[in-house]
Amino acid sequence: MGNSQSTYRIQPTVATNYSKLPWTYEYNLTSQDVTRFGHAAGINGDFMVCLTTNGNVRWTLFIEPVEDMDPIGLSNIIVDRQGQLFYTISWSGDTIYTAKICRVTQAQTSHPVQECVEDYQVFAYVTSSLALDDKYDLLVAAVSDNEIETVPAVLDKKTLKLVWINRHYFGASMDGQYRCDTNTGDILWLGGDWRLIKFDHNGKNLLNNYTTPSAGGYDFVLDRQHQIIVQPWQNGSSLPWKLLVSSYDVSAQQIKERWRWEAPSLIADNDDITSPSIDENGTVYMSSMPLVFAIDTQGKVMWTTRLATSSEMETYDLTSSYLGMNTKRRVLYVVTCSTYSQKSKFLYFITAVNMDTGKVIKRINLNLGTDKQISPQSLILVGNEMLYFSWLTGQYPESVPFKVIGIQQV
Repeated sequence: MGNSQSTYRIQPTVATNYSKLPWTYEYNLTSQDVTRFGHAAGINGDFMVCLTTNGNVRWTLFIEPVEDMDPIGLSNIIVDRQGQLFYTISWSGDTIYTAKICRVTQAQTSHPVQECVEDYQVFAYVTSSLALDDKYDLLVAAVSDNEIETVPAVLDKKTLKLVWINRHYFGASMDGQYRCDTNTGDILWLGGDWRLIKFDHNGKNLLNNYTTPSAGGYDFVLDRQHQIIVQPWQNGSSLPWKLLVSSYDVSAQQIKERWRWEAPSLIADNDDITSPSIDENGTVYMSSMPLVFAIDTQGKVMWTTRLATSSEMETYDLTSSYLGMNTKRRVLYVVTCSTYSQKSKFLYFITAVNMDTGKVIKRINLNLGTDKQISPQSLILVGNEMLYFSWLTGQYPESVPFKVIGIQQV
């Protein structure tokens, strides 16, 4: 599936000699703050690595350094239809800072070529979102406005030059999310204040109302065929906050709520839920432990499945980290992990679920040990054959190894 910020996901070709055997790749010298993954590649402040489906390193590409500066910020990696990779990286010294937008070509070969353009205006702290506007060949980045807020910046994909920055769209924190409508070229931004903004490729605001003011929101999914978004959120008008899911029509200037789904009592008080995924039928899939569920285009639950027992929830304090979707085989993959607040007895597993019925096909125990805490990073499905799962171990600011495993899909 790739990173959620990526607007076009190339599925890497499965090797003709794919062994179907599980494997693990580990690198020991990374920093937790700047490790990001995408398109079967991981990047930290030193290098980018590309792994084959058999776990072999296809290539390692070192990041262009900046003299007397350290890397302190990194975007996700995105890919276009031509197989080009893009990312931004930010650098800081004692009193100065800068950033680069980079493009990697020939990524599917053993000899990638990297080109970077330096521009301090695309600087971002720690992590930032990068998305692709295919219709107009643009890159949409979240760049720092101050130490807390980010604002949208748009770059030309061909020249890597800055096209515009709009500092009037205030209120997006460092985890602000973008979605680009590949049909219209319009850009939707969910800021840190949980309000949705929609603007065209020139930066013109296309909305004059908000989705869920005075509520806590999460990441959203865009149905590009119908200009509809689905977003889980929490109602902050009473305590404890209740978990809800809403669908909105964003095709006109006024956002209209289409339906609202109230979570069942088992998860109603949860404050964690996966980013939603949507299939070609408009059905939306999400997981909030111990449940995974599907909601149709009318806001009706199609099925609900329990992924863990009450004893497991109590012992291991489980949460759903990622959800991947294979629409051809009609299989969901849900990554379940112990929360960061858990101090002992950890559990990590991936559950394969039938998308049409909710039936559990297989539970894949990751066997990472019950005494080790991890920081899950991403789940990437490769064609119909295998999947990547990556995570960090250790505690910041110590050296934090990152690991990637490859597992055959069910």
